[in-house]
Amino acid sequence: MTLYQYKPYYSYNGPTLSEPLREELPPEEVERRLELFRKELPDYFIDLNAELEFSDDCEGKTDYVVSITTDAKEDECDERVKRCLNSLDLFANKL
Repeated sequence: MTLYQYKPYYSYNGPTLSEPLREELPPEEVERRLELFRKELPDYFIDLNAELEFSDDCEGKTDYVVSITTDAKEDECDERVKRCLNSLDLFANKL
């Protein structure tokens, strides 16, 4: 099994071609979405042999690293994380 780690975050760089009406989220909404990511990500791995662990990195529930241990290939794992992030308008640094 392989370990993959991601650190989710929010970044506003203005509207995009795919979302021309995109607006910056207030801090409370960013916090809510980062917490939702913790809750929703396991659903994206329900059909795989995967173990997810959320480690509080610095300041609690919205500043953390997710560690995924799985037999899935790196591309598949990255894609599943990306789909969850995109649904919440978030990004992640892969560690």
